This record gives sequence, structure tokens and C-alpha cells, in this order.
Amino acid sequence: MKHFLALPLLALASPLMAGEFCTLDGTERFSCTLKNGTKAVEVCDALWLDVDTASYGFFTPGQEPEMEIAQEMTGMLYEPWGGVGTPWGSVTFNAPDDVHSYTVWYQGNDGGITVQKNGEDIAMLECDHGTLTHDLDALIERIETAQISP
Repeated sequence: MKHFLALPLLALASPLMAGEFCTLDGTERFSCTLKNGTKAVEVCDALWLDVDTASYGFFTPGQEPEMEIAQEMTGMLYEPWGGVGTPWGSVTFNAPDDVHSYTVWYQGNDGGITVQKNGEDIAMLECDHGTLTHDLDALIERIETAQISP
């Protein structure tokens, strides 16, 4: 069973900086700008929700989020780096409509979002060069722990 939590829209009023979507400093696990800085994405440990939850926010810098998804880690899909070759990893957020999914990924210094509809890729947005910051591996470890914990 998938669980989604509603997050209140956040009033944002400044240009993009880490933590613009994430409400607590240090909870960002993935962030970058897209489309020459006109869009941004952040993925966070949603520690403010007091459960093992991660959140995804897609927004125009300085404005309210266009897409927010909070998902319990016990039901999340992820792919960890296997330790060979260029480091990579991904985490997928399922939209409440059960039709769309949003996978944030990194490979080396590159990253982005892959959007799927009914399991088919419909869009891929790459992070603007030099804007990717992430600790997606730490989020993947938290997801793995949540999924094996009783």
C-alpha cells in the first residue's frame, strides 16, 4: 500500500538556494536547477514529518512548488550504486495519481529527473551544468533501512 502525505505549500521569496523547498537545513539529499535556472528540484529527508518519509519538490525558484510529493520510505523504489564504475543512483517518487512517477538520478557529476507515465518515459530533465548537489546515497541507505526494519 502506498502512503502519501500532503505538505503545506511553502511561501518562498528568494532565488534558489539549498533548502528553499526543504524546510530544515541539512535535509537536502538532491538539488539542482534545470532549464537554465528557470526550474529547480529538491529532494529531502522529511524529518519534520516525524516518520521515515522523503519529499520531492519541483518549483520555479522564488515561487511556491508546482509539484510536491511526500512518500514513506517503506514504499519507495530506488537503485543504489553497485560499487563498480562511475558512481550513480536513483530514487523514485510516485505521484498520488498512481500514473506518474518522478525519478531523481545522478551519474558522476550529472543528474536530473526522469518523468514516467504508466511506466513509460515521457520526459527527462537534466540538471544545469555545475548546479547538482546531492547525498542521494545517504537517502538510499535510509530507504533500505526503513524497508528492512520491522
